[in-house]
Amino acid sequence: MKKPIKRQKVRAPYALIIHREKYAIQYFKALQTAYWLKRAFKTPENLTIITLHNYHEKSLFEQSLDYLGIKDYIVLNESFEGFWRHTFKIRWILNYLNSGVCKTEYLLYCDARDSILRVNPQEVIDLFKEREVDLLFNSSASKRGYPCMLDIFEWTKTVAHKSGRYLNAGAFIGKTEFIKKVFEEANKYVDPNNPIEVRGPRNREKFPDFPKGTDDQVIFRFLEPQFYPELSVDYINRIFYRN
Repeated sequence: MKKPIKRQKVRAPYALIIHREKYAIQYFKALQTAYWLKRAFKTPENLTIITLHNYHEKSLFEQSLDYLGIKDYIVLNESFEGFWRHTFKIRWILNYLNSGVCKTEYLLYCDARDSILRVNPQEVIDLFKEREVDLLFNSSASKRGYPCMLDIFEWTKTVAHKSGRYLNAGAFIGKTEFIKKVFEEANKYVDPNNPIEVRGPRNREKFPDFPKGTDDQVIFRFLEPQFYPELSVDYINRIFYRN
């Protein structure tokens, strides 16, 4: 009797941006075989592309941008003491926006280590405009943080275009002014001196200022109802893909 054929699931055949390390590496290798895409594009005049990290070498995201010919992206890297915190994303991006340097209508952010852009960035803007929102986050199947905010978890089920998908803060595109507004609110909950890890309702009772001190993803998930519907999630992975 012949063994059944093991079918390989195609992970992200159409997403414009991959935000998961093992898939990003796989698709970046494939991208590098597409010689017709090498140095084929430039950043649209109305878009700023940013990332942030403290590596000594170029990140995977930067390498994908370089391959596509996009050179004018921004890498944020501020000095800090102690361990890396994911909430640096909130502080550093807000500092950048408050500096007045960013003049474009739109802003695209992707985590540096585990993301790649696969296409002309104009395609990202075009799909974003179709959603008619002001800020669009990546989506994920992870439920991290929601056991500490069950009311918001139940609310997400009422607005999701696809069940089992939730906000992921590792990649987003939006209108610059609205992003600044959201990040100003998120920054109120950043506490680099007293980080906390909340795991459930009982644990949350110890932290009356929740989500202060949590990571960026928990903070943005907490704020999502406040900024809905202008803030939304790419539930069906048209632009972003993680899982």
